[in-house]
Amino acid sequence: MSDTVTKQNGDMISLVSIFHFVLGGLQMLFSLIGLVYVAIGAMMASGAMESTKGNPPPPELGWIFGGVGVVFVLVFITIGFLTIRTGINIRRRRRRTFCMVIDSILCLMVPLGTIVGIFGLVLLTKPETAEEFEG
Repeated sequence: MSDTVTKQNGDMISLVSIFHFVLGGLQMLFSLIGLVYVAIGAMMASGAMESTKGNPPPPELGWIFGGVGVVFVLVFITIGFLTIRTGINIRRRRRRTFCMVIDSILCLMVPLGTIVGIFGLVLLTKPETAEEFEG
């Protein structure tokens, strides 16, 4: 393998790992939207949404809203963490199978996850990259 191919492959590995860091950060930032559901749920459960017009929502609905918000936050924080961890593993050239699994899952997250996942899978399936991960 020539030095030019090795340098280009190293540059691609760095670039794909940066894409994973950025996407993971965006996923964690996006998870904060779930806190809106938690706040609405807390207001419903505590009775703060009572008004003079009509009936207030039942407190049970507030618990459902809060639960959905917590699950949303936990899922996206976890996915963001795994995406960042994949970027770290790609940069260190370790755990190729883990990286390929996470990149496959990222392909389901249209549009940014799909782009990053495909770039990662294309990079990880190259023979010269596989050699670097094994060595």
